[in-house]
Amino acid sequence: MRMKLIIECGATKTDFCLTGENTDSRFRAAGINLSTTDMDTVSHTVRDAVSRLNALSSPEMYGEVSDVHFYGAGLVREVPELEELLRSVFPSARVELASDLVAASRAVLGDAPGIAAILGTGSNSCLYDGGTVVKNVLPCGYVFGDYGSGNALGRMFLSDYFQGLMPEELAGDFRIASGADYASSVAAVYRGDAPARYLASFAPYILSAAGGMLHDGRPCGGETLRYAAALVKENFRTFIRRCLKQYDTDTYGVGAVGSFGYAAGNLLVETAGEENVRITRIMKSPMDGLIEYHNRYVQ
Repeated sequence: MRMKLIIECGATKTDFCLTGENTDSRFRAAGINLSTTDMDTVSHTVRDAVSRLNALSSPEMYGEVSDVHFYGAGLVREVPELEELLRSVFPSARVELASDLVAASRAVLGDAPGIAAILGTGSNSCLYDGGTVVKNVLPCGYVFGDYGSGNALGRMFLSDYFQGLMPEELAGDFRIASGADYASSVAAVYRGDAPARYLASFAPYILSAAGGMLHDGRPCGGETLRYAAALVKENFRTFIRRCLKQYDTDTYGVGAVGSFGYAAGNLLVETAGEENVRITRIMKSPMDGLIEYHNRYVQ
């Protein structure tokens, strides 16, 4: 039996799936970004997850892993240490290393050409020809980019909060709900271990307000709802105008993956429509699409 191990890494989480005929064993571990995570941490995460997956599957299945597909955020160059690690764990398997953009493209587009977008803690996008990424507008990271992402929304929101540019109802509710203060927020962003994750942690609260609810379940006023929805749409609009429209959006639709884009899907589709961009598919996580891709298109 041919078994395939798919590893899909994002800044917030890493999904592992051992898949084959009548088998689909999954496990989730801490996030990995190969631009910022040291190899000791990567090695520990991979080995720990593989050992736990092994416990979920029979030894016969584990021993017959024929292919390992590793998709990683921050994988923008060859990483021989990572390939060596995977080959040491699976010495008889074929090993493929690819970026999270390739993962997103394969998940939402399969073998068809189109535009793929990642809208999670961070953001990215590309033009895909059905086999490879042929154009990528650089995301530029959480400091001066990542438009359309959860961390960009959190950055916009905190800026308005600390500068007194949001409705008082929302400011007061957020003060109670989060306890965030200027000094601790600046420290988390400038000296913290995971600034993008910190900023993105406020996205669920903002989306709740955009849906008409305050932190304790009370409905919010119209001004608060309009402000929150407009902020989310402004975030998406900036991403669409600065990134997506550098591709051929007249010809191709856009498939998106990411927990933030999925949670705000209605506002994403609405904003894209206003910008004459078609959103063709939104997935919370690429894994289901990757399983389909590797079982359907890769022998």
